[in-house]
Amino acid sequence: MALTNDVLQIASALNRSLGVGYSAVKQLPSSPQTDKAYQRARTWFSGPLSDGVYLLRVVLRHDLGVEVDPHFEQTRIQMVAALDSARASLADALAAERRQTV
Repeated sequence: MALTNDVLQIASALNRSLGVGYSAVKQLPSSPQTDKAYQRARTWFSGPLSDGVYLLRVVLRHDLGVEVDPHFEQTRIQMVAALDSARASLADALAAERRQTV
C-alpha cells in the first residue's frame, strides 16, 4: 500500500508518540512517584495519543476522498504540531525522572 506524504507524516508522528507512550508504561514500576506516573501515562494515552489516532483516521478518510474539509491542511498542521509538542514534553519528563532514579 502506497501512502501519501500527509498520511506518512501522521503515521510517523503517531509511531514516535507510541514509542514515548511505551517508555512511559515501561518506566512505571521504577518511578519514584507511582501515582503521578500512572496519571501521566493515563493522561497521555487518553489525550494526545488518542488525538493522534483520531488525526490518522481523519487524514486517511481525507486522502481517500471520503471526508473533504477545505480547512483540513491548517487543522492537520496544528494537530501534528500539538502532538509533537506533547510528545517532546513527555519525553523530557521521562528523561528527567530517569535521571532522578539513577
